[in-house]
Amino acid sequence: MILAVSGYKGAGKTTFIEELLPLLEGYDVIVIKDTHGDIDVKGKDTYRYGEAGAYACAIISDNETAIFLKKRASIEKISAMLNADIVLLEGFKESNYPKIWLGDGEGKDVIMKNPSVEEAYNYIVKEVEKEKVLEKLPRIDCGECGHETCGEMADAIVKGEASIGDCKVLKRKGISIKVDGKAVHVNEFVGNMVESVVRGMLSSLKGGEGAGAGEIEIKVSRGNNF
Repeated sequence: MILAVSGYKGAGKTTFIEELLPLLEGYDVIVIKDTHGDIDVKGKDTYRYGEAGAYACAIISDNETAIFLKKRASIEKISAMLNADIVLLEGFKESNYPKIWLGDGEGKDVIMKNPSVEEAYNYIVKEVEKEKVLEKLPRIDCGECGHETCGEMADAIVKGEASIGDCKVLKRKGISIKVDGKAVHVNEFVGNMVESVVRGMLSSLKGGEGAGAGEIEIKVSRGNNF
């Protein structure tokens, strides 16, 4: 999850994050601070390499590693690169990320204002666990489980009101279809029909003799235009 800790100067953002981090010890957490100007030090070797044309420069010591990307990277790219469970942003008050707002004033996309560290911790843990559950669900929002969306079901699972086993799509054996990596909901009748046709066609081909009972994987790539 990505969550900003925002507010005006002097609101205590750094202290709040410092107190929050030990509570999140069981998760991989990164903190990204919003600032202006250059970060690397002019005249240092890493700065000179960047000026000479390097896309990125890194420096490694006995205890630390620093990587300087010579352009502004997106929050999502940094999160994916470091494989983080939680990304805490310090500042970024004009961003569209959900925010904990500290101090006076108002901001957009604020989900909590001046909470205690414990309240923030409870919210973060609930949302992270919900994200982990959601990754296991098909995310096709079919409604067969009685919840309108997979997100609602994930929330119910985290609360102990449901279980992964309640997902009828995951329990159903047979065919699954993805288009551009996104699962497509197939009801039982259509699924059985498509599966029977595919297995029957492949079983008649040389090398497809085991298609009648074995697992089948078919990938259709986007063609090139000449």
